[in-house]
Amino acid sequence: MSKKVLVFSGSDRIGSFNIQLAEQLIAALSEKGLEVSLYDYSQVPMLSQNTEYPAPAVVEAVRSAVEQADALLIVSPEYNGSYPARLKNVIDWLSRPVVEFDNETPTVLAGKKVAVASAANSTYGKFVRGALNFLLPYVRTAPMAGEGLGIKIPGDAWATGVLALEPEQQAAFNAFVDEYVAYVEA
Repeated sequence: MSKKVLVFSGSDRIGSFNIQLAEQLIAALSEKGLEVSLYDYSQVPMLSQNTEYPAPAVVEAVRSAVEQADALLIVSPEYNGSYPARLKNVIDWLSRPVVEFDNETPTVLAGKKVAVASAANSTYGKFVRGALNFLLPYVRTAPMAGEGLGIKIPGDAWATGVLALEPEQQAAFNAFVDEYVAYVEA
């Protein structure tokens, strides 16, 4: 039985390079035998303790999807050296108790295998990956060792709108895919 991987993109922009990277990762991971899907969490409302319980149906749906997944993959652009608010918001929802005042039962993120990737300019998404790799253990996930996959957006991509990986980037991409598959299947 193949392992299920849920992918979260930090961007919902049409033509996003990070969504393109996510789609490339989904294709490569699927070829390796994993069951992979991109999750659209754009309707998840901002977390507020005033409206946290009972959780909205869209929050229950994302919690259920994460619970059923064997692993997560977060692919995010870099916003001011960190992650986008919409991505942090869904992580916040997922890190909260499902039942009000129940701080003993593990959340849906507890122990979940996760890795990060980013397409960015000259930083290769170093800061967003670093910020996520700091946050993810805090919310009790089990992050893959290392910094994750960082791709520098090639200059011609800005003109074409297409994230075409250069040979060195493709090699890093392939190595990340192999490492992630081994991590998820372990």
